[in-house]
Amino acid sequence: MRDKPDGAELLGLARRILREQLLEHIPPQKKYQALMVANSMAIAARQIEFGDGVEREELSMVANLLGENPEPENSAAVQSALQDCYRKLALQIRKGKIAPGSSSFDDVYELLLDQAKQKVRESNPGYLDE
Repeated sequence: MRDKPDGAELLGLARRILREQLLEHIPPQKKYQALMVANSMAIAARQIEFGDGVEREELSMVANLLGENPEPENSAAVQSALQDCYRKLALQIRKGKIAPGSSSFDDVYELLLDQAKQKVRESNPGYLDE
């Protein structure tokens, strides 16, 4: 077990210090970059909090559409399998096997919509509350 604060909490603390204590001392021409760093820290913290469960679920959904059942052992293997499944899915779309009116079109649409929402949850969670 790791000591507290964990990685996500450390990023949050560093971000808060950057925004509340350091930003006012940064030259005006560098403030945008500093805010981008702060935003990147927030995204990284949310990704740590979500863990690889989100990607494992995504992999399960994409693999199911392809009729596959990968069982990756670690986060790197999840990402690799996910990339492979998306390549295969893109190939099926390009070949016209998943087109409007096909049986799997609605499933692919829902998958892509869910993934877009997850990306927003990580990058700008307040947007979904509006």
